[in-house]
Amino acid sequence: MIQTERLELRKFHPQDRELMLPLLQDAEFMAFSPNGAMTAEQAEIRFQQLVDAFPEKGVGKFCVIERSSGELIGYCGIESFTYQNKQVVEHGYRLKTSARGNGYATEASKAVMSYAKEAGYTRIYAFTESSHSQSQHILGKLGFKPCGSGEYQNMPVKYFIKML
Repeated sequence: MIQTERLELRKFHPQDRELMLPLLQDAEFMAFSPNGAMTAEQAEIRFQQLVDAFPEKGVGKFCVIERSSGELIGYCGIESFTYQNKQVVEHGYRLKTSARGNGYATEASKAVMSYAKEAGYTRIYAFTESSHSQSQHILGKLGFKPCGSGEYQNMPVKYFIKML
């Protein structure tokens, strides 16, 4: 578990299913996802991937909890990703709309970058929808630099890299 001033980041547990499945099926929560809101079946699969990530791959997305309320507000972490035909790690986050604009994405991401560095990673990639200027601004604040553009699951994206 990782604690920041306002957040707790921990691995997903099966008991998070009840709170997470509706989020994965919510159009606003999934607004900047290539496929948008998930079906119930897709949400079940993605949730299981979130739960299994650390035991199976050693990395994954952390469940993000707002400490003051105890509310699950989203996720943030790193996952394996193919970039230019190479396996790398990709940093990503997704927060409830009610939690956006509070600096939580930056706070959680800084904790994840520290975790990744301690785990031995020297570079992290990220990508955003080409028009998602808010996320690009956050990545800039975190020290990510643009490194190209392309498509991810048929969605135009901008790629970023950060050396740790």
